[in-house]
Amino acid sequence: MPYQSIHLHEQEFCLRTMTSEKERELAYRFRYRVFCRALRWISPSAPGIDRDHYDDAATLLGVFEDSGELRAIVRILPPTGTFMLESDFAPLLAPDHPVRKAPDTIELTRFAVDPSAVQTRGLSQKLSLLLYKGLYHWCQINAVRYAYLVVEKYFYRAIQLAGFPCRRIGPLFRLPPANVESLAGLFDMEVFLSEARAKRPQLEAWLTAADAQSERCSIARATA
Repeated sequence: MPYQSIHLHEQEFCLRTMTSEKERELAYRFRYRVFCRALRWISPSAPGIDRDHYDDAATLLGVFEDSGELRAIVRILPPTGTFMLESDFAPLLAPDHPVRKAPDTIELTRFAVDPSAVQTRGLSQKLSLLLYKGLYHWCQINAVRYAYLVVEKYFYRAIQLAGFPCRRIGPLFRLPPANVESLAGLFDMEVFLSEARAKRPQLEAWLTAADAQSERCSIARATA
C-alpha cells in the first residue's frame, strides 16, 4: 500500500525513508552485519545480505549521519500482507489475540542499531531514540495508530522504561537459531501520547518537534 515518506533532521543525523534500490541494498547489508554477524539471530547467507519475501512490500526507515553512514534501521510491514507474527513468529502470539489487519496498523521488524555504537557512551540509546522519533513522524503522516513488534525480553523492558508503553500479547518463547527469549507486543500511539503528555512532557515535546527544513519536506511529500 502507498505510504508517504519522511525526511527529518536532528543535529548531525538524518531520519528518512529509504526508497532507492541503492539504499535498500545498503539496508540489507547493514541488517546482515547486525543480525547475522553480531547477534547470530539469522543463518549466514552467501551474498552477505539479510533479505526475505517480506521486504517486497516493506518500508525501510533509517537513521543516517550527515556523512551518509547508516547507523540504525527498522522495517515496516503493511497490513495488506502477512505479518511475521502470523507466520514466522506465530508461537509468540496468544491464541485468543486476533491480529489486527487494518490501515491504521503495521508491524515493526528488523529493528537494528549499529553494533559499533556501543563504543561511544550513550550513542546506542541516542540512535534508538532517533529511530523512535522517525517512526513517530512516519506514523503521524501515514495515520498509523497501532504497531505490532517482536522483541527480546530485555529490550522490551528497555523501551518501557524509556517511556514507550507496549502491551504484551503472548508468551515468552525462544526463537531459533539464536534461542533468545522473545515476546510480542502491541504499541498504541494514542496511549503513548496520552501518557507522555502527562508523565514525560519533555519526551513528548522532543519527539513531536521537527526543524523547519524537516517540516517543509514532510509537508511537500504529504501533498505531492
